[in-house]
Amino acid sequence: MHRVWKRLVAKPGTVGPGVTPASTQLAEQLIAQGNAREDAGELDAALDRYREALSIAPDYARAHLNVGNALRQLGRLDEAIAAQREALRCAPSYAPAHFNLALLLVDTGNLGAAEGHLRQALDVEPDMADAAVLLADVLGRVGRVADAETALLRAISTRPDFGGAMLNLGQLYLRQGRVDDAEDMLVRAATIDPTFLGGHCALASLYLKTGRGADASQSMARALTLDPELRQYQSSYLFSLNLRSDIDARTVFAEHARLGAGIARAVGTPYETWPNHPDPARRIRLGYVSGDFGMHPTGLFMRPVLQGHNRKGFEVHCYSNKKSEVPMTQALRASVDRWHEVAGISDRLFAEQIRRDEIDILVDLSGHADGNSLGVFALHPAPVQVTWLGYLNTTGLPAMDYRICDRYTDPEGVADQLHTERLYRMPQSQWCYVPVYDVPLVCQPHVEDPSSIVFGSFNQYAKISDACLDLWCRVLGAIPGSRLVVLDVPPGKPRDHLRDRLIAQGTDPDRVSIRGREAIRGYFTAIGNVDIALDTFPYNGGTTTLDTLWMGVPVVVQSGDRAVARSGYSIMQSLQMPELVAAGPEEYVTLNVRLGSDVGWRNELRRTLRQRLAASPLMDVSRFVSDLEAGYRYMWRTWCKG
Repeated sequence: MHRVWKRLVAKPGTVGPGVTPASTQLAEQLIAQGNAREDAGELDAALDRYREALSIAPDYARAHLNVGNALRQLGRLDEAIAAQREALRCAPSYAPAHFNLALLLVDTGNLGAAEGHLRQALDVEPDMADAAVLLADVLGRVGRVADAETALLRAISTRPDFGGAMLNLGQLYLRQGRVDDAEDMLVRAATIDPTFLGGHCALASLYLKTGRGADASQSMARALTLDPELRQYQSSYLFSLNLRSDIDARTVFAEHARLGAGIARAVGTPYETWPNHPDPARRIRLGYVSGDFGMHPTGLFMRPVLQGHNRKGFEVHCYSNKKSEVPMTQALRASVDRWHEVAGISDRLFAEQIRRDEIDILVDLSGHADGNSLGVFALHPAPVQVTWLGYLNTTGLPAMDYRICDRYTDPEGVADQLHTERLYRMPQSQWCYVPVYDVPLVCQPHVEDPSSIVFGSFNQYAKISDACLDLWCRVLGAIPGSRLVVLDVPPGKPRDHLRDRLIAQGTDPDRVSIRGREAIRGYFTAIGNVDIALDTFPYNGGTTTLDTLWMGVPVVVQSGDRAVARSGYSIMQSLQMPELVAAGPEEYVTLNVRLGSDVGWRNELRRTLRQRLAASPLMDVSRFVSDLEAGYRYMWRTWCKG
């Protein structure tokens, strides 16, 4: 979205003291030739023209600026920064040089200095809307959300047709839970420019997250018409496919493979050799990469793993691509040998750091989820690359060597054909669950109305597909007087839409309590206050299902045709509880109705579920970490053999 300034005509104050009109004219001719070469992709030739311009006018700021632009595209960032600083030495008030230098500083992770140069650019040229948008990006990365909003509103005020600024503001609102404001802004962006790819992609994502599958499909169809490769938005699109019940697993895989190859093409040539010493018995350097090392399911699952790693066999590094200072982040940082903050740096610089650190096995914990670093993995900076935990599907990347799973989520045979990676199946489960808080069981749920049956949904609202809601309504219809509590539904249009969906299914919306996201203790209390939890499909609950079982609340699961649809099945197999596994939709309804009617069975489960979970492989930390390390050792030995 952010343009690189290069063609601005020099203004008073943008030239050095030794630059004459004649030398300026000659320099401009050479810069124009360089711009043409740059547009044609001939960067070295463009750089020669810009440097020839500097030989004629050494203090001409715009020539230094163009040198810096070419060097940035060539990946020579330190030289590019020096060139932009030379432009500012020649003309301290040259706003484009402040802007371009800020871009470079963002690329290299120096966000504080980038903010300073952007503010100087805006002081000189208050209407430079691109600078305001980049400033908002910088402010948002360091958590200054209100200031970021102010900067984006400034950009839109300056350029009322700036769809990119509207896109960023809509996404900022969405992260704040201001869904109606986000939708209004994104619709405005897509309406102002119907060819604006980002607007349609963002609307599709919003509609999916708010349960509006038909609207999401329409927006995504428009986006695919504009750009079948969806360059910047591949991951958002691929993630959305996991939520859809109207496409089969092979189609989902084909799209992952197609766009995974596109990501690889976009980042450039991957590394094919590594300096790592191929000794199969030596201490292995592990590198975990995530933007969710905090109060997020990834952070929660990783805490016992990081604390349990055998330091004699493994040196553990974490690369955090999102700044966070919450207590969970601090606990994770204290559990590893080396912690690296990499927020804001370019894929190529990140990859070079991994090579300098001589990481042997690099582990992706995000897949195509928000904030991923798949561009780095596409460059293959480590000899062995693995994806695990944060995304229950293939990445589609040719450079991703393995995906860690288990035999229940990804049974041998069909599952192998749905991945570009080799599947490494853990002997028990791919998850290790350790509750963060000491939350007591709720002995008597919904004491205000103990005679009724209350069902609950605690997964992300986006996971409640139309097919899923249809079965839930059939369950409610079979148990007179039963009620449903649904958490994590944003206020405004999403709640109105859920009520409309319920009415369309013939269910009185007054039987359904629609609530937003709860703080962690409120979330566990809400789970404990229902009789039965309802799982989602095709995208099952994972962390939520484990939390539900920990609170003694039963949940019926189905065994689907892909990993995201088999999470619950995997958990129940590890618990040795096949009685809560439905073979299909009809049995899903039957089992939930039976749970609602059989007080004795329900009470027995409520009394024993926590104990059964604690005694299962799902909570055997030492065994899990040992199995995981055996997997890493196998992968390392395989690479060492060549």
